[in-house]
Amino acid sequence: MTWYNEEYRRRQIVGIDATGGTGVSGTIDLEFEVPADWDDFWDNIRSDFKDVVVTDSQGRLVQFRRKSGANYSTRTLTLQVDGLNIKNDDSFCVVYLYFFNPDETSDQSDTVTIDSPKTGYIMLSAPHSRVVSQASTSSALDTPVQSFVKSSVDEVHVFFVINQNFAKRFAPYNERNDEEGIEWIDVKSYDDSGTDGDSYAIAIQVYTTLGQLFEIRAILRVIDLLP
Repeated sequence: MTWYNEEYRRRQIVGIDATGGTGVSGTIDLEFEVPADWDDFWDNIRSDFKDVVVTDSQGRLVQFRRKSGANYSTRTLTLQVDGLNIKNDDSFCVVYLYFFNPDETSDQSDTVTIDSPKTGYIMLSAPHSRVVSQASTSSALDTPVQSFVKSSVDEVHVFFVINQNFAKRFAPYNERNDEEGIEWIDVKSYDDSGTDGDSYAIAIQVYTTLGQLFEIRAILRVIDLLP
């Protein structure tokens, strides 16, 4: 993948739940909100939003607009993307939000037509528990390296750390980007019964911008403890 423009000093990945299709390439519309408590963003953008742009997974500018109601002073901003090309319409994919270029004078926000947009998410918290970090090298029938316990009524988050599996570039692109990125992610569950006493596997398959595919998985054990 590439870095959109070397003059832009920051970028943030935006995750998109694009599931619900048939697993083929296609286009989607997208909408996501920029968190008001994200100081690094709001303290480093122009008040006219001209240095806030959206790109696809390869760092190419997409057709986007600022939704009506954008307000710098109240930290209100929702961005909409029209006709984003994705390679798998039943997966999780990404776009990038680039910002922090005080010398930008061009406004890339454009006219768009939005229909049934998918939702994008900006996550500001770091993985804190139930973290899976090792890519799987054995058979899917083998026991994964890591396992976690939950009760049948709990809803838990499992974090997959994937950046250590990315291929590195010999030299940064546009003086900033030095590794490949995410093209799309398939979330797999081999047994999702989730009843007391059962264990089931969860896994992700990561397809990268340089054509690499790797899988990371874990076991969730469901145990209802006595009160």
